[in-house]
Amino acid sequence: MTAARKQDVRQQTVSRQLRRAGLFKALLFLGAVLLTGALFVMSHYIVDRIRDSARNHLSLSVQYYRSLLQSESPELAYEAVQSINFPIVLTDEEGNPKFWKNIGVEGDASDPETVEKVRRILKEMQELDNEPVPIEVFPGNVDYFHYGDHALVAYLRMFTVASTIAVAVYIFIGYIGFRTIRKAEERSVWVGMARETAHQLGTPISSLMGWIEVLGDKGGDITVKMRQDVRRLEQIAVRFSKIGAREDLRPTDLTHVAAEAAAYMRTRVGSGVQIDIDMTGENLEAPMQPELIGWVLENLVRNGAQSMEGEGRIEIRLGREKRGVYADVRDHGKGINTRDFETIFRPGYTTKKRGWGLGLSLARRIVEETHRGRIFVKESKPGEGTTFRMVLPT
Repeated sequence: MTAARKQDVRQQTVSRQLRRAGLFKALLFLGAVLLTGALFVMSHYIVDRIRDSARNHLSLSVQYYRSLLQSESPELAYEAVQSINFPIVLTDEEGNPKFWKNIGVEGDASDPETVEKVRRILKEMQELDNEPVPIEVFPGNVDYFHYGDHALVAYLRMFTVASTIAVAVYIFIGYIGFRTIRKAEERSVWVGMARETAHQLGTPISSLMGWIEVLGDKGGDITVKMRQDVRRLEQIAVRFSKIGAREDLRPTDLTHVAAEAAAYMRTRVGSGVQIDIDMTGENLEAPMQPELIGWVLENLVRNGAQSMEGEGRIEIRLGREKRGVYADVRDHGKGINTRDFETIFRPGYTTKKRGWGLGLSLARRIVEETHRGRIFVKESKPGEGTTFRMVLPT
């Protein structure tokens, strides 16, 4: 299998994994929506059944009430409504309250203040769209029984709201827990891989240093170049060993770190790429591990050079904002689609024919986890270039 084919297979595998993770999140959200919707539908159905039951109960009570009014003992008519356990108000045709029950208002229709309270409650009943039940006490004389919701309806609504909140909180906690566990596992893998890499590099680097000492000055310029490359390997091993290490961040001027990174990359990206640094001249000191931040800047410059295919200009602009110091790295390459602004930081994502897609993911971990900063795509347009911004808190 060719290298290009292997890269395609690797990229397809990573894409499938990302799609599965996205599908799981979508299903989790959809499940919460369906469960919440089912609670609302069920509660609405039960409320309708309770209201129907209340109306039927009231209708039967009204019939009994009317029959007693027309009997030889009309004074017993009000007994017909004593078994009703939901709010009711009896009014005349003009809406004047005559009798009420279960509305929490004491007094009778002779007290204007009491009547005004009843009117307010009656208005609330009418807003519920509960159709009043008419009763013809005498020919041409029609009263109306208005009724409110049973106390169970209020309890049911409270239960629905509480259940919805509980489901939302449960889903949120589950999502946070899943994300925390996943991040912890990823961090463990990253730290373990980095330290193992540093350990594996240690032996051959020591061996190379020994052989270079044996050569002495016999190799001339070749020996000098070899020493430089071995020192670079030592620096890389140190960087790997610092990933995930709980070391104190020391105040360092970002200007010096950026200058060193640019100087190193000028000899690595080819003569066709120009690297410029624009500095504000002010103090850009921030707590950091300079070895790791230098690595991040080198990675951004390298990506920019590859995006421009070895021809163009890369600008590093340093400055200060409210929350800290920043470094913008701008290239004039292919650019990035807006939908990929976050995807490019995922492990394994790459558009290159060669590469594992770990550089930007590692850069984000260094900046955000070790330094509590931020790194993101500030702006990008396909065909015009991309600007990455790294912010370190002060």
